[in-house]
Amino acid sequence: MTPCTKTILCPVDFSPGSVAQLRHCSEMHAGKAEIIVLHVADPEEGDRETLMKEYLHIFSRYSETLSSYHCRLRFALEYGNPSEVITAFAESHDADLIVIGSHGSTGIKRLLVGSTAEKVMRRSACPVVVLKLPEPQAKAEAITAE
Repeated sequence: MTPCTKTILCPVDFSPGSVAQLRHCSEMHAGKAEIIVLHVADPEEGDRETLMKEYLHIFSRYSETLSSYHCRLRFALEYGNPSEVITAFAESHDADLIVIGSHGSTGIKRLLVGSTAEKVMRRSACPVVVLKLPEPQAKAEAITAE
Protein backbone atom coordinates (compact mmCIF):
# COMPACT_ATOMS: atom_id res chain seq x y z
CA MET A 1 0.00 0.00 0.00
CA THR A 2 1.46 3.35 -1.02
CA PRO A 3 0.79 6.19 1.42
CA CYS A 4 -0.87 9.26 -0.05
CA THR A 5 1.09 11.62 2.21
CA LYS A 6 3.17 14.11 0.27
CA THR A 7 4.09 16.97 2.59
CA ILE A 8 4.79 16.27 6.25
CA LEU A 9 5.34 19.03 8.77
CA CYS A 10 7.63 17.97 11.60
CA PRO A 11 7.97 20.73 14.23
CA VAL A 12 11.07 20.33 16.44
CA ASP A 13 12.37 21.92 19.63
CA PHE A 14 15.98 20.68 19.20
CA SER A 15 15.67 18.27 22.15
CA PRO A 16 17.00 14.69 21.86
CA GLY A 17 13.42 13.66 21.21
CA SER A 18 13.42 15.75 18.04
CA VAL A 19 15.95 13.40 16.46
CA ALA A 20 13.78 10.38 17.32
CA GLN A 21 10.74 12.21 15.95
CA LEU A 22 12.52 12.99 12.66
CA ARG A 23 13.82 9.44 12.32
CA HIS A 24 10.34 8.01 12.88
CA CYS A 25 8.89 10.36 10.30
CA SER A 26 11.64 9.55 7.77
CA GLU A 27 11.39 5.78 8.31
CA MET A 28 7.63 5.78 7.83
CA HIS A 29 7.76 7.84 4.65
CA ALA A 30 11.20 7.05 3.19
CA GLY A 31 11.49 8.36 -0.36
CA LYS A 32 7.79 9.18 -0.58
CA ALA A 33 7.47 12.59 1.05
CA GLU A 34 8.84 16.04 1.57
CA ILE A 35 9.47 16.63 5.25
CA ILE A 36 9.43 20.21 6.46
CA VAL A 37 11.41 20.54 9.69
CA LEU A 38 10.03 23.58 11.51
CA HIS A 39 11.41 25.25 14.61
CA VAL A 40 9.25 27.91 16.24
CA ALA A 41 11.37 30.45 18.10
CA ASP A 42 10.39 32.84 20.84
CA PRO A 43 10.14 36.33 19.31
CA GLU A 44 12.43 37.62 22.08
CA GLU A 45 15.26 35.21 21.21
CA GLY A 46 16.64 37.41 18.43
CA ASP A 47 16.24 38.34 14.82
CA ARG A 48 15.58 35.78 12.08
CA GLU A 49 19.02 36.08 10.44
CA THR A 50 20.89 35.57 13.71
CA LEU A 51 18.76 32.57 14.66
CA MET A 52 19.14 30.96 11.24
CA LYS A 53 22.91 31.20 11.55
CA GLU A 54 22.78 29.75 15.06
CA TYR A 55 20.50 26.87 14.07
CA LEU A 56 22.05 26.16 10.66
CA HIS A 57 24.48 23.61 12.06
CA ILE A 58 21.63 21.79 13.84
CA PHE A 59 19.63 21.63 10.62
CA SER A 60 22.76 20.35 8.83
CA ARG A 61 23.14 17.56 11.38
CA TYR A 62 19.51 16.60 10.91
CA SER A 63 20.09 16.51 7.16
CA GLU A 64 23.10 14.20 7.57
CA THR A 65 21.21 11.95 9.99
CA LEU A 66 18.23 11.60 7.65
CA SER A 67 20.06 11.40 4.30
CA SER A 68 19.81 7.59 4.10
CA TYR A 69 15.99 7.76 4.06
CA HIS A 70 15.91 9.64 0.73
CA CYS A 71 13.18 12.06 1.82
CA ARG A 72 13.22 15.58 0.56
CA LEU A 73 13.94 17.86 3.51
CA ARG A 74 13.16 21.51 3.93
CA PHE A 75 14.00 23.55 7.01
CA ALA A 76 12.07 26.53 8.36
CA LEU A 77 12.32 28.91 11.29
CA GLU A 78 9.30 30.94 12.39
CA TYR A 79 8.46 33.16 15.36
CA GLY A 80 5.48 33.17 17.69
CA ASN A 81 3.19 30.97 19.71
CA PRO A 82 4.17 27.39 18.78
CA SER A 83 0.69 25.88 18.39
CA GLU A 84 -0.61 28.84 16.37
CA VAL A 85 2.48 28.99 14.15
CA ILE A 86 2.49 25.23 13.54
CA THR A 87 -1.16 25.07 12.49
CA ALA A 88 -0.92 28.21 10.32
CA PHE A 89 2.31 26.95 8.71
CA ALA A 90 0.73 23.56 7.99
CA GLU A 91 -2.25 25.20 6.32
CA SER A 92 -0.23 27.69 4.27
CA HIS A 93 2.15 24.96 3.05
CA ASP A 94 -0.61 22.42 2.31
CA ALA A 95 0.76 19.87 4.76
CA ASP A 96 -0.87 16.46 4.50
CA LEU A 97 0.28 15.40 7.96
CA ILE A 98 1.84 16.88 11.09
CA VAL A 99 4.17 14.66 13.15
CA ILE A 100 4.73 16.33 16.52
CA GLY A 101 6.43 15.19 19.68
CA SER A 102 5.00 15.45 23.17
CA HIS A 103 6.90 15.21 26.42
CA GLY A 104 3.72 13.96 28.11
CA SER A 105 3.26 16.54 30.86
CA THR A 106 0.46 15.57 33.19
CA GLY A 107 -1.39 16.92 36.19
CA ILE A 108 -1.36 20.54 37.26
CA LYS A 109 1.51 21.52 34.93
CA ARG A 110 -0.55 20.52 31.90
CA LEU A 111 -3.65 22.29 33.22
CA LEU A 112 -1.75 25.53 33.80
CA VAL A 113 0.49 25.53 30.75
CA GLY A 114 -1.35 23.39 28.21
CA SER A 115 0.16 21.05 25.68
CA THR A 116 1.38 22.34 22.34
CA ALA A 117 0.66 18.96 20.76
CA GLU A 118 -2.88 18.97 22.15
CA LYS A 119 -3.54 22.49 20.85
CA VAL A 120 -2.18 21.54 17.42
CA MET A 121 -4.45 18.48 17.36
CA ARG A 122 -7.49 20.62 18.14
CA ARG A 123 -6.68 23.37 15.61
CA SER A 124 -5.21 21.46 12.70
CA ALA A 125 -7.10 20.91 9.48
CA CYS A 126 -4.89 17.92 8.61
CA PRO A 127 -4.17 14.69 10.52
CA VAL A 128 -1.73 14.91 13.43
CA VAL A 129 0.48 12.11 14.76
CA VAL A 130 1.73 12.68 18.32
CA LEU A 131 4.84 10.80 19.42
CA LYS A 132 5.68 10.46 23.10
CA LEU A 133 9.19 11.80 23.64
CA PRO A 134 11.56 11.61 26.60
CA GLU A 135 11.50 14.47 29.09
CA PRO A 136 13.10 17.65 27.70
CA GLN A 137 16.74 18.43 28.38
CA ALA A 138 18.84 21.52 27.82
CA LYS A 139 19.36 22.49 24.18
CA ALA A 140 23.14 22.17 24.59
CA GLU A 141 22.75 18.53 25.65
CA ALA A 142 20.38 17.89 22.75
CA ILE A 143 22.79 19.23 20.18
CA THR A 144 25.71 17.14 21.44
CA ALA A 145 23.57 14.03 21.94
CA GLU A 146 23.58 13.14 18.23
